[in-house]
Amino acid sequence: MTYTKHGVLQVPGARLYYEMRGSGPVLLMIHGGNGDADSYPIADLLSDRYTVVTYDRRGHSRSRLEDPTENYRVSAHSDDAHRLLASLTDEPAYVFGCSSGAVIGLDLAIHHPEQIRMMVAHEPPIPQLLTGSDHTKGVKSLEGLEQQYKRSGLSALETFAAAMGITSSAQPERPPERTDQLMANIDYFILSEVPGLREYRPDIGRLKASSIAVTPAGGIDSQGFLPYRYAEALADHLGTGVVDFPGNHVGCVLYPREFAEKLDEVFRNKTTKIPRV
Repeated sequence: MTYTKHGVLQVPGARLYYEMRGSGPVLLMIHGGNGDADSYPIADLLSDRYTVVTYDRRGHSRSRLEDPTENYRVSAHSDDAHRLLASLTDEPAYVFGCSSGAVIGLDLAIHHPEQIRMMVAHEPPIPQLLTGSDHTKGVKSLEGLEQQYKRSGLSALETFAAAMGITSSAQPERPPERTDQLMANIDYFILSEVPGLREYRPDIGRLKASSIAVTPAGGIDSQGFLPYRYAEALADHLGTGVVDFPGNHVGCVLYPREFAEKLDEVFRNKTTKIPRV
């Protein structure tokens, strides 16, 4: 059984709960909306090769906001990741982010490239990367999720998931006492995070000018759906290709062993920017 160290880091406006396991170079894993430090079952599978760091992002589970009415900003979340990495290592780290966690990872790469050895961004929902009808579709999908959630609650997530191609999904096991936290995470994701994601505009020029390798990733079962289009759009902007991973938008939970091996393969074999194939 992998030994896990638990810690708390004070950052402006919040106290971040984090976990560390394993040994080797640091791998920071940034969870998506309504997740937390327990969202990545692949963490244990990679702990024989990396010092895996997972954490509850501000506003999620055990990382409570000092001001519950604080407006969501991608920059605040990426600054948290920057401060967490700075507190744990002086060396550049591997970074993996899924969904909105990939958005935060990209913002970290833009503002603190010196902290990143390589980053894999799995299906980052950034409508501003898209053009034309794709852009309209991306904005409307997030607007629709927020509006339907306000009207009808959790059923909005089922509708949204189906539209995103998430025909099969799973959640890591958590203790029953965590139920209230997870419900609060959903509230934060849809009512705070989603509006912020709609408006986020990454500085692609700075990202392209950086020397770090950013790998756009997509679930092979997401092809033809909006999440994969986000990965393609990022790849188009960076002049690279998309690396396919097992499953769909939540493939890291559905196929943890296969997903972990693919992520390790990418980190080991792709340490520089990859040209489009």
